[in-house]
Amino acid sequence: DSNTHNQTYYYPWLLQQLHAYQQSTGKQLLNVLSVHYYPMELANGDDDSLSGQLTRNQSTRVLWDPSYVDPSWFNQVGINGGVVNLIPTLRGWVNQYYPGLQTGITEYNWGDEANLNGATTQADVLGIFGREGLDLATRWTVPANPSPTYLALQIYRNYDGKLSAFGDTSVSAAVANPDNLSSFASVRSSDGALTVMAINKQQGSTPVTISLANFGTTGTAQAYQIASATQTAITPLGGVPVANNA
Repeated sequence: DSNTHNQTYYYPWLLQQLHAYQQSTGKQLLNVLSVHYYPMELANGDDDSLSGQLTRNQSTRVLWDPSYVDPSWFNQVGINGGVVNLIPTLRGWVNQYYPGLQTGITEYNWGDEANLNGATTQADVLGIFGREGLDLATRWTVPANPSPTYLALQIYRNYDGKLSAFGDTSVSAAVANPDNLSSFASVRSSDGALTVMAINKQQGSTPVTISLANFGTTGTAQAYQIASATQTAITPLGGVPVANNA
């Protein structure tokens, strides 16, 4: 396709054609630039070995990190130097070739649904989708209920059984190494609550301190946790003291 279209990849070429059609006819044929994506470096989607977990922990970088070189056949055949940088790439194509479109990933799955590593990866993926401004995502398929990966979906949308959800305005959240621990934050417009997702990608218990800035608060935060592959519901941990903005 690239050779046929003057060294232009298929999607940019297609966007140019559709945008030119709208400019000449006034008819819009496309509203969302959407793709399917599965992590190619995970040959066995349910590999829960230590090496499989480490690969899965790193693999979500393909969605956002321009320095991440995909170790799969993408790199082996020399496509863009093995760099996918998927969501910023989709957004960049839209901005350059068809301004105004939304972006979506209309099929994805990172596997290992029955284990905690699948759950932490699913939570990581959802956080990345929000932080990077993806407009639409649909998962293939619905994970078993109960399963840790199902709970990873639920903790964003109904963590307390009362339909309380992760916020709708993204807030910057920085971590030292997202391959080990990732975090996402947001403010909920309905009540002004700050919601923070902390995702431990390592085996075992990891103490974590959340430092807050530009958010005045005192008293306690409420914590909820997924910590076992056998639990059937999200565990409420009760109140966590907030002192000195941490």
